[in-house]
Amino acid sequence: MPRSKELSEQMRAQSRSRILKEARKLFSEKGFFNCKMSEIAQAAEMSQGNLYWYFNSKEHLLQSILSEGFKAHEAMTSQVAGLSLPGKDQLLELIERSIDLYSQQNAFTTILLSLLAHGGTSFIEELGFDMAKIGLQYHRHLGKIFTDACNEGIVADLDPDTLTMLFYAFFNGLIITYGEQWAQVPRSVLRESILRLLGAEPGRIEHESSS
Repeated sequence: MPRSKELSEQMRAQSRSRILKEARKLFSEKGFFNCKMSEIAQAAEMSQGNLYWYFNSKEHLLQSILSEGFKAHEAMTSQVAGLSLPGKDQLLELIERSIDLYSQQNAFTTILLSLLAHGGTSFIEELGFDMAKIGLQYHRHLGKIFTDACNEGIVADLDPDTLTMLFYAFFNGLIITYGEQWAQVPRSVLRESILRLLGAEPGRIEHESSS
């Protein structure tokens, strides 16, 4: 009995998702340049020819992985920046969602950082991503959050761009140093560490937010 169009599309979507999952894992573990398409096909339990039906090159695979990761970060930061909340509550929401996102996107961040370490932004830009524009979007969203937090006096009186850099450096440093192990740290400890890094008093801000 022939498959329906809906079932065929669902199966294709599942296969594509499985390929991306395995490629993401292998790229983060072995490095993009050290990984072969045959290894990805084997991990995804399909032939290499079938793999090329979904992605015509290893670079095409990487483009899809980076695109998904960039979109996830942009969506999260823009959503939090758009919340109608006091600065302290918005900051706490940013921290909670960032912990979730970096935990889910650990492999993406590892891949991105390894590519940047390998050749800076040039290779990523060859794949069609404007790193300056992407970074500017992130900074614009977080800059609003940190500006409000500064105005409320709940973080260090620093330039919002500096606070943004400190915020990203915290997560990137954890992933570079500890890989996936950082996610085992209790959420309360991560939250308190981020607040202290930003010059906030964890007990005060969390008490004020809950009251």
